[in-house]
Amino acid sequence: MKIIFQEDDGTVIKEEIISEEESTAMLTGMADITEWVTNAAREKARRRIDDIVTRSGRGSKHTDAASKLSIITDLKAAGSPLMKSAKDKESEIMKEK
Repeated sequence: MKIIFQEDDGTVIKEEIISEEESTAMLTGMADITEWVTNAAREKARRRIDDIVTRSGRGSKHTDAASKLSIITDLKAAGSPLMKSAKDKESEIMKEK
């Protein structure tokens, strides 16, 4: 099974191969691999959104979903440090060393 990560414009970010053996083994514990991967990504995003919104002081995990997304959009547009990618944060740490 090939998993392709791509931008909305179709630009491929990364491709990963899950072997037939890995896929077979995974299916012993889940009904649908693609649904599981999608759910895992959305759950991770939800947790990060809750954390960012709470740390911004503009809401909490109890804030409604539409408002949280609006807060994320505003923070991104304002260039908030809360919106730095983990990769950028790691690069900054490495530069300091």
